[in-house]
Amino acid sequence: MLTQSVCLRLLIPLLLLKSTYTVPEKSRRYLWSTKLRQRTSKVFGTKKTQFKSLLISTWNYTDANLQAWSVLQQGPQRTRQAVIQGCLACQHPRCGHLLAGGSAPDSQGDLTLEAAIMDGSSLGYGAVAGMKGVRNAILVADAVLRHTKHSLLVGQSAARFARSMGYKEDYPAGLRTEYVLKKWQLTGCQPNFWRDVHPSPMDNCGPYSPLPQHMLRQPMHQEYPIVQGHHDQLAFLALDAERKFHVASHSSGARFRIPGRVGDAAVPGAGIYADNAVGAAVASGDGDVLMRHLPAFLAVEALRAGQKPGKAAEWVVQRLLKHNTEFNGGVVVVSRRGIYAAACAGMDEFHFVVSGGKGFLSMARVEKVKCVDRNEIVDGGPKGLFHPNPDKQVGPRASGNFR
Repeated sequence: MLTQSVCLRLLIPLLLLKSTYTVPEKSRRYLWSTKLRQRTSKVFGTKKTQFKSLLISTWNYTDANLQAWSVLQQGPQRTRQAVIQGCLACQHPRCGHLLAGGSAPDSQGDLTLEAAIMDGSSLGYGAVAGMKGVRNAILVADAVLRHTKHSLLVGQSAARFARSMGYKEDYPAGLRTEYVLKKWQLTGCQPNFWRDVHPSPMDNCGPYSPLPQHMLRQPMHQEYPIVQGHHDQLAFLALDAERKFHVASHSSGARFRIPGRVGDAAVPGAGIYADNAVGAAVASGDGDVLMRHLPAFLAVEALRAGQKPGKAAEWVVQRLLKHNTEFNGGVVVVSRRGIYAAACAGMDEFHFVVSGGKGFLSMARVEKVKCVDRNEIVDGGPKGLFHPNPDKQVGPRASGNFR
């Protein structure tokens, strides 16, 4: 046995060495990231991390993410069940009154839902939109994927299909919906989604008729308001250890929308997209802008062109802002290796929830990404994102394919 004096003789040089030696910054970062079992780096407007299996959901609803994650951990080939469970968990008030509380009717007071699911293995897609009366829209979308050769069913026909699949009508409009609609009407039906009509939609509820051609004005940009904790659309992305993806989305639709409107949650490539060969992406925000540009699809194609998730996410947001400077929203991009990144615009921060890795601390972490400031517009784009020379390519470089 070593005596006390011998131990001190051995220990003192080690202490002196520790006090005089400084671990290089790069090594400290590596050791810290290894300890966390993840690799993390930050760039302007994005945040990216790598995991083997992963469950990501947009916005900050941790309960739904945890439920989906628990399903994903039950065994292989559980990605489809995981994203479905996440959507089902948010068809209740725990994910805010807009998603399931009857507070997002159309302008006539009707409650309709939309949902979609995509299989990254087959690129199969199933969706429903404008479906009235059936609460579990994601299950109906899954039935479209598994039991039909179609991709999207809408309106009353979607509800009939749901009933034929055994789903009951259990989502009626109630007192909450009536109250919300009356309150909106008392404000002159503000905000709404009309333009170039008479009477003016800025202070009237209609009915409207088109303005004559000589009375048309320049298009007015109206922001789609996004308030943290009150969202009408939610997307889930699941990746398992076999590098297989499923993505899904659920939405109650834009509040006081024009009846018949289909939102981004049901449109392929707008809110969700997945391809096991390269990766997957989910987007959330102003649905009408998302449908025009298909950011989830573009992000996956950017991965296919060789871009990393961080660059792909940044480029997609650049693309949206270039044509829609009023855009509010964010996108999360995941490679098949489990590296994820996010970028956003129009808000202070974009929140999304991540479960991945092992242990309690790996579950339902709310990630926050600082967003691009849309107000700093210089020569066609926010500072730090757009080059003032329009001939210079921005974002993924793939022989001019992503200009």
